[in-house]
Amino acid sequence: MLVIRGINVFPSQIEHVLMSIPEVGTHFQIVVERIKHLDELTVRCELEQEFFTGDVEDLQRVIRKVEHALRDTLNVRTKVELVEKGTIARTEGKSKKVVDLRGAF
Repeated sequence: MLVIRGINVFPSQIEHVLMSIPEVGTHFQIVVERIKHLDELTVRCELEQEFFTGDVEDLQRVIRKVEHALRDTLNVRTKVELVEKGTIARTEGKSKKVVDLRGAF
């Protein structure tokens, strides 16, 4: 569980939202940072190859769709980054789901 701006956020909630959106893959990574004394949540997700058109407007539409779905579920503003399939590191079949950079200072 993560506490972002006083709200409990479970990685399983994020996974559930992403699984309901066909444009993004099953591999994702949650990055938590502290910027100007506020916790910021970024979700990096792999774009499914069949949905990649090369059109910036299409990519922005997918980002807005994912951000809206996450905000509705989590009640926390999130930034979404779409990455190419296979970009998120996997070790022994699993990816590291949460990268917490808040204590890195």
